[in-house]
Amino acid sequence: MRKLFTLFVALAASVGTLFAESGYCGANLTWFYNPSDSSLTISGTGPMTNYSENNHAPWYEYYDKITSLNLESGMTTIGDYAFFWLSKVEYIDIPYGVTSIGDYAFSGCAASEWLYIPYGVKTIGQSAFAFCISLLRVFMPYGVTSIGGGAFGFCTELYDVAIPATVKTIGDQAFYYCSALRYITNYATNPQSINANVFEGVDKTNCSLYVPKYAQANYNKPTWIEFSKETFESSGGFEGTSLHYSFDFETGTMTITGTGLMPDYDLPAGGSEQNQINKLVLPSGLTGIGTYNFVHFSALTFLKIPDGVAILKEGAFEECYALETVEIPSSTAIIEDDVFYYCYSLKTVYNHATVPQSINAKVFDGVDISKCTLYVPQGCKAAYEAAPVWKDFIIKEMARPEGIDNINHKSETINHKFIKDGLLFIERNGKIINVLGQPVR
Repeated sequence: MRKLFTLFVALAASVGTLFAESGYCGANLTWFYNPSDSSLTISGTGPMTNYSENNHAPWYEYYDKITSLNLESGMTTIGDYAFFWLSKVEYIDIPYGVTSIGDYAFSGCAASEWLYIPYGVKTIGQSAFAFCISLLRVFMPYGVTSIGGGAFGFCTELYDVAIPATVKTIGDQAFYYCSALRYITNYATNPQSINANVFEGVDKTNCSLYVPKYAQANYNKPTWIEFSKETFESSGGFEGTSLHYSFDFETGTMTITGTGLMPDYDLPAGGSEQNQINKLVLPSGLTGIGTYNFVHFSALTFLKIPDGVAILKEGAFEECYALETVEIPSSTAIIEDDVFYYCYSLKTVYNHATVPQSINAKVFDGVDISKCTLYVPQGCKAAYEAAPVWKDFIIKEMARPEGIDNINHKSETINHKFIKDGLLFIERNGKIINVLGQPVR
């Protein structure tokens, strides 16, 4: 009997090791390790707990087994030492909504080759990605303000990195012994003041530093002056049209002027410029937006398409991950497939067409439109409720037919208008109202 009991306990213990482990990693965050596919999932909302070298994250006992990270949207910070030395993780996918990446957060994640830091991240902690020895390229968006000391130290395969104009501080040894580094793009008009050891171990004479042409003279400063310099234009034209573009990297604004249809695939941005644009200003003379013109403008949060635009061609705003609010004018008759593909942060759409455009479900593929509010002209709600795809939105009628930034109250005083959580609010006569004219607290 005792032998049978002992055997049962041993079997139970061995079977138990096959079951997933889970727990909390923040007040409202949970973790789940699944041994069947060696995945670690973090879900919930809010900030993550900070850990340390002596107080490891609870999943650290599986550090040599975890091959994939599933970081779900809702988390707002990534804690110190959160994924320290998970050397077999093949891809780091940081969700939109994260504002800070802690010290040593991904240090030693040696198998990951690409890193897209989402818009909204402000700070990258000390040694956050140190010893990510397979990392090839880093995409940092407009809005990042600081790169911690040693943040990318010993990323020995890293060859290309772009530094947003919003970055004000770069810590000591941030790119220490990134010996393969060959291309650096710095969008700042006035480069950051850095110590000589920031790029220690980098062959500066064999590494091209790309800077805005108008700012070239400003880079004759310690350390920056040691690089081989190249310049890039911040303005230009669309081939075969009267349309022109210009970038203001300090404010994150791209302005387009002129008239006509934007040609297909003619992206004025190249490389990492798309990640540096937080605001897009389009001209009143624009008649259409071409195929894939603004794909992966991942820092763009608000989009007003001007009246006169008749067509939005395939994939025009594909993978604008941070895009929350869109206004479509009454002139837009054609919206092709994938125009807003994977704009998964989309919360609000204003559509001024009195007759809903005939669209395919692929227009909003990757967007949970059941949680997205669609504002339509007064008297048109029933038409949208009967229209394919549009009917799946949360549909509300606008208080007035005017555009959201051209509301004109002849007998009333508007102090100001503002967007919060993707919704328009108006302060009028000291009171806050929504787009429906309803008072809010």
